[in-house]
Amino acid sequence: MTARRHLLELGFGLLAMAVLVPLAWQELVPGRDAPARAAEARDVLTPEMLAPASTANRCARGRVELTFDDGPDLYTPQILEVLRAHEVRAVFYVTGEKAAARPELVRAIAAAGHRVENHSWNHPHLTDLPSARVREQLARTSAAIEDAGAPRPTLFRPPFGSTDATVEAQARALGMRVVRWTIDTHDWRGRHPDEIAATVLTRAEPGAVVLMHDGVARSAATVRSLPTIIRGLRARGFCTALPG
Repeated sequence: MTARRHLLELGFGLLAMAVLVPLAWQELVPGRDAPARAAEARDVLTPEMLAPASTANRCARGRVELTFDDGPDLYTPQILEVLRAHEVRAVFYVTGEKAAARPELVRAIAAAGHRVENHSWNHPHLTDLPSARVREQLARTSAAIEDAGAPRPTLFRPPFGSTDATVEAQARALGMRVVRWTIDTHDWRGRHPDEIAATVLTRAEPGAVVLMHDGVARSAATVRSLPTIIRGLRARGFCTALPG
């Protein structure tokens, strides 16, 4: 009986690992939604977060661009609310599958004056794909964005920043320029909001492009970091504006 019980316990342990390890991995990878993820976002907004910045949005030291990847998703509406309160315009690099699933959020992003740009259909490593599949990833996403009511994308941010001559050529053929970022906040790793904000503020320089995420399970921390980022940038003489 003892041996049988040990075997059963071992079997249940292996089964638990088979379920939990993939879930943990999906929580950590940008663009991957864990199946166990909550159906509703937690409301993390507070009145203090929505209080306007005390400094004007002047470009005395130059422009810093705020960007968000992997949405639109559960925390996108709260990010939009913070941006609205502080009169910030940003760029949202959306995946095609999420744009098709949540077209109302794509419309809300565009209606608020933000740019909606292409981040592939489902966030693959594009350099591992043949040319035809790369084109499909980009073309389907641009079509989904347009179908949702936003302008056709002119920018493409490759997942993981991974690109090559094939990816660049397909993006150009579809009327898009490949872009990356200069400041990676690593917000998707589960960092504290203060750490996310400090990464931006200590590395900010004219023309900086900040990478954040509105489409991962840990995007609540990104929402909480935004007011500090915006106020800190403006206090340092940076404006938060769209690319030209």
